[in-house]
Amino acid sequence: MTSFRPDASSPTGPVARTLYDIAQGFGWPLDPEARLRRALRLLRRIVPYDRCGLLDKPAVGAPRLVVEPDAPEEREGVGRILRRFLSLLTDESHRATVRRPPDAALVPLWASPSHLAIPLVGLDRVLGVLFVRGTDVYTDDHLRLLSVVAAQIAAYLTACRLREQEEQIVTEHEAARAAADAESRGKDEFLAILARELGKPLTPIRFAMLTIRSQAERDPAVQQAKDVVERQVRRLTRLLDDLLDVSRLGRNKVDLRKEPLTLQTIVTEALETSLGLADARRHRVSVSLPEEPLALEGDFIRLRQVVANLLSNAAKYTPPGGEISVTGYREDSEIVLRVRDTGIGISPGMLPRVFDLCAQADRSLPHSDEGLGVGLTLARILVELHGGSIDAHSEGPGRGSEFVVRLPVGMPA
Repeated sequence: MTSFRPDASSPTGPVARTLYDIAQGFGWPLDPEARLRRALRLLRRIVPYDRCGLLDKPAVGAPRLVVEPDAPEEREGVGRILRRFLSLLTDESHRATVRRPPDAALVPLWASPSHLAIPLVGLDRVLGVLFVRGTDVYTDDHLRLLSVVAAQIAAYLTACRLREQEEQIVTEHEAARAAADAESRGKDEFLAILARELGKPLTPIRFAMLTIRSQAERDPAVQQAKDVVERQVRRLTRLLDDLLDVSRLGRNKVDLRKEPLTLQTIVTEALETSLGLADARRHRVSVSLPEEPLALEGDFIRLRQVVANLLSNAAKYTPPGGEISVTGYREDSEIVLRVRDTGIGISPGMLPRVFDLCAQADRSLPHSDEGLGVGLTLARILVELHGGSIDAHSEGPGRGSEFVVRLPVGMPA
């Protein structure tokens, strides 16, 4: 294929070449003043002038004035002319008086035998003004050519503005992310300090309980009080442990001690540590696991903590006499664990936030004030550290909930 080249002998050849050269200079929205000045110099080939000026009025910041040739004694005079033209374009009262679009109303006022002025319009707004002044008589053809170049410049200025907006958005996004990271680190450090400070009174309380225990054996009332205190101390200890774990995980200060495991062992151990609440609420707990071992690799203590937290959550949010089912199986390259209950369920608006720290369900429902919602957050973090995922499902309030954990298959123990 033969490449197209403007015919220098044709009247349109130099014009087409000049318009092409101007467009090529606007290929990248960097160093705009140098590119605009180059365009004004090229413009002189097709619209002769002794002075040319361009005023670019950005939405934010000082206007950009480009005068060619750039003579200091001419800049102020050309700048005044351009500012006057721009004020006419953007003056709403003037628009209301003439009751016509600015290009049709004002361009004839600026066209004379010795000068032409064209508005730079992009994205339905006036970006600036392009002005030429000469000694020859300008014709309609000169006006048309100047309009074409003005459209090229307006498109380039629009691209520059869009790039600046994109950079501003990126900068604001990075600043917001940095602020969020700093806030998250501060929160994790606060949780760690809070958990440590709240944990300090537990040690003297435990020693005091040793003294009370001998008295409790002889007095039923003291025995009952001792049981209440010990039960609440255990609950507070678990809560503080969860807070410390979340703060450590948020600061990447937890190392997993991975080893070959089976899902059956993890579930069995988790049931032993978390069935107390289920028994107290008279829940029926069913477990369905295959006979063949479901092998995976992970930190036994942490994975047991995940399952125990899911079981405790199910028991907490299920009314007395409810049902909790635990099901495990292999699906392709994953080990799947499902913990389902017949409890209060999760509303559609709550589902996306159920694993967020301190997220809670409707506090008007029974037992919704038990805990800070740390257990599910911790479960999600620990599962993801093992390369797995955890999802929550519910058909709505009163329809129960199901939590599905997926972990990679590991080598048999």
